[in-house]
Amino acid sequence: MTTIWTDAPAPLRAGLLFRTGRIDETLVTAGQTHLIEHMVLSMMSDSGRDQNGFVGGAVTAFFTMGQPQEVCGFLADVCNGLTALRSDRLEGEKQVLAAENAARPYNLYLNLLTWRYGAVGYGLMGMPELGIQRSTLEDLRERSEQRFIDGNAILWLSGPPPADLHLRLPHGTRQALPALVSVEQAFPSWFVDDACGGIAAGATVPRVSAATIFGEIAYRRLRKRLRTMEAVSYAPSVSYEPLNADTAHLVLYGDSDRDRRAELVNVFGDVFNGLRKVDEAEVEAARKQISEHWTGALAPPRADLMVLEAKRAAMDWILGREFEPADLNYAQLQVVSAGDVETFVHDVEATAMFAVPGKAAVQPWFGKPAWLPRVPVVKGHEAICVDAPIRRERLVYGPEGVSVIFPDSSHCTVRYSELAAALYHDDGCVRLVGSDAVTVVVEPTLWRNGQNICRSIREGVPEHLLVRLGPRPADAIPKPRTTAWQRFRARLTKH
Repeated sequence: MTTIWTDAPAPLRAGLLFRTGRIDETLVTAGQTHLIEHMVLSMMSDSGRDQNGFVGGAVTAFFTMGQPQEVCGFLADVCNGLTALRSDRLEGEKQVLAAENAARPYNLYLNLLTWRYGAVGYGLMGMPELGIQRSTLEDLRERSEQRFIDGNAILWLSGPPPADLHLRLPHGTRQALPALVSVEQAFPSWFVDDACGGIAAGATVPRVSAATIFGEIAYRRLRKRLRTMEAVSYAPSVSYEPLNADTAHLVLYGDSDRDRRAELVNVFGDVFNGLRKVDEAEVEAARKQISEHWTGALAPPRADLMVLEAKRAAMDWILGREFEPADLNYAQLQVVSAGDVETFVHDVEATAMFAVPGKAAVQPWFGKPAWLPRVPVVKGHEAICVDAPIRRERLVYGPEGVSVIFPDSSHCTVRYSELAAALYHDDGCVRLVGSDAVTVVVEPTLWRNGQNICRSIREGVPEHLLVRLGPRPADAIPKPRTTAWQRFRARLTKH
C-alpha cells in the first residue's frame, strides 16, 4: 500500500483512500460502493472517536483523528470490515441510505455532469443509486474483493506511521480511471433546468495555473455585476472540481428570484462573454487575493496547511496526477499572464454547457440544444396515444428498442444495445434509460393496448438490466388528458 506522511503537530490525522467510486459503477449497480462504505463504518465500535467516510466520483475514503493507537485501531477496523462484510447490517444500512437519498437536495453540479457524460462514468453522479436496494451480500463482497485491495489504496498521515500500524488487505493493482467521453459533441450547448434556481455554465477545462486566476476574476465579476450593480442574484459562485489528472469541471452560477430569471440570463451572458478580455491589473489583483489565502493573513495555520498538502497529494495519486508541492504551485501562479487567462477562457467556451431557466429566451451564446436526437428511430410495431387524435405522439417498439415520435417529427429513442437500465413499476410502467441518459417512459394508461406493450418491452430487456421499483401511489399513475367525447368530436372535425 502506498503511504505518505507529513510532520504536523498532534493529534494524528489519517485518511485511507481507495481508487474506486461512483464512476466505476453502472446504473443498475450504482450505490453499491456507498453501501459498502456505510456497512464498514456501522461495524465500528461507538468509541466517540472522530471518524467518517465518503464516496466520491473516483474515490472512497475513510478518515479519523486521535491518538496514534486510536488511529491504528480505526484503520485496522476499516480493512477488516472491508474484507469481512457482515450480513447483520445490510438491510439496516439500506434503509439508512434510502432516508439519506430521500433527504438529499437537488445538485446542479451533478446534473451538469449527467447531461455531459450520460448514465456512465461521472454522469452517474447525478443519477439515482439504483443498486442499493437490490444488492446482495454476495454482490458487495465481490465488489469489495475487486476494488478494496492494497494496490488500489493510499494512506496519508499527518505524522510518522506508528510502529504498530498493520493494515491487511487483499493484493491487487491500482484501478485505472475510465475515459472521459462526452455524449454531447457540439458546444456550446444548453438545456432547460428550472430546479437550479437560476443559470449555470459548466465546462471541462485543463488543470492549469490560469484556472485559479480565472476563477477569482470570474467570481469577482459575477458578484460585482449580478449582486452589487444589478441586485439580481444573492449568491453567484464559481466551482472547480478535478475529474482526472488533466481535466477539471468548472461551473459558473448565478441564482435569482423566479420573476427576475430573464433579466438574470441577460446579465449573466454579459459577464460570461466579457471574460474573453482580461487585463493585467485584474490578474494581479486576483493573484494578490489568492496569495492572502495561501501565505498571507487569511492563510490557515501551518499545521492545517501541512495536512491539506498530504490530502492533496493523496488525491493526486488517486487521479493519476504527478504531485506538485504548494510552493511550486505558488511560483507558477506568479507568472500567469492575462494572455494565459484569455487562452483558458477559450477552453471554457469550447466546452460550455448551459443550464437555463425554462422561460428564458434562447440566446445565440447558448449554442445548440443539448437534447437533439443522437440515434435514429427504431423499427417495429407502432402504437398511438390514448388521447389521439387530439394528441398525436406515436410509440414505436421492437427488437431494437423504443422510440416516441412527436408531432413535429422530433423523437426520443433508447436502443437496447445502448441501454443502461429498464425501471418498471408494478402497474406496468416502464422507464428505459440509455447510456446517454436519454429516457423513454411508457405509461400503459396512455397508450392503446398499453399493458401488452409494456410487457413486450420488458421481455426485450436483458434480465440484469431490469430494476423493479415496486408499487406507486394511485395518484402517481397518469390518466388520459381527454374524454371519449372530446376524442370523438376531434375525429369528426378531422374528417
